[in-house]
Amino acid sequence: MRVLYITKNSDRPESATIIGLRKKGVSAIVIADLRSAHVQRIRDAGIPVLDIPLDRKLDRAALKLIRKTILAEKIDIVHAYTNRTVLHMVLASRGLPVKLVAYRGVIGNVSYLSPLSWLRFLNPRISRIICVAEKIREYLLDLHFLWFRLRPEKVVTINKGHELSWYTADPVDLSQFGIPSEAMVVTCSSRLRPRKGLWELVQALDRTDSLKNIHLLFLGHEGNPSLHAEVKRLKQPERVHFAGFRPDAPAIMAASDVCALPVLAGEGLSRAVIEAMACGVPAIVTPVGGNTELIVDGECGLVVPVGDVPALARAMEKLYDDPVLRKDFGKAARARIATHFRNEDTIGETLSLYREILSESG
Repeated sequence: MRVLYITKNSDRPESATIIGLRKKGVSAIVIADLRSAHVQRIRDAGIPVLDIPLDRKLDRAALKLIRKTILAEKIDIVHAYTNRTVLHMVLASRGLPVKLVAYRGVIGNVSYLSPLSWLRFLNPRISRIICVAEKIREYLLDLHFLWFRLRPEKVVTINKGHELSWYTADPVDLSQFGIPSEAMVVTCSSRLRPRKGLWELVQALDRTDSLKNIHLLFLGHEGNPSLHAEVKRLKQPERVHFAGFRPDAPAIMAASDVCALPVLAGEGLSRAVIEAMACGVPAIVTPVGGNTELIVDGECGLVVPVGDVPALARAMEKLYDDPVLRKDFGKAARARIATHFRNEDTIGETLSLYREILSESG
């Protein structure tokens, strides 16, 4: 089978899946931005990559090239990974006998009242929507308007699989952020957006016993002045640290004691939580999106109610008070990634899906 992949920057699981499918016999061509290291990894594996950054919401030159590639290469399936690439896939393939596969990584922003949704995920020409988490699949199947509803067989769940060998970076020294060596470090790697529950996390830290040496470290693009203002009002603002965007985020997470992602809405299958688990770091999460598919409460981390600041504070104190439990959770978290979120499974499930699609008429 011949598959055209349309992506943007790609990530490690995505690039590894494409490379793995190539090894399984899929004839792959990729349209992507070669400025991405992971896209370059695909090219280094011998897979043809057409360098199209797709920086514009609608790129007419890209539409022509996608259509030309589908025809010239006799493509059987087009697989798109982002909102923008799904739109280009649908528009470029009009009237062509090719199967379309879309990827969905978050909950929200799809509606039967939105013309853009009809051009993308609700388009009847799309054969399958691959959801990275079961909660995303459930969200899409719950959407309806009058008699319009997605058919259950059209929406499937395939996790983005990982390999523990990807997470071998040596832990960095967190003292560079002003964190004392004896502190329990709770790291939150996320864009600093309100829906990520960051304000609640800061409030929870303020509720913990001031004698417990718990420090909070934020990784991610800064740009939330209200969060910084909230930190200044804490009893001990020196316990909160902002590192900004860091290319060595996995190594920082590996040096942390706990990962926290108390999101309020709109989550998929958090890469930050997966990276933490793969490094043997337990997580505190809320039951939003795929968080509870990753974390088994009381086994490899803790799940607290959405927006529940006191529960979040109690979870941090529990892990502070019991270093052995924290270590056991970390071991179980690493084992869960190794057994339940394997890239090998992602490759196999995706290949089976392709075969299923091609066996269907129409």
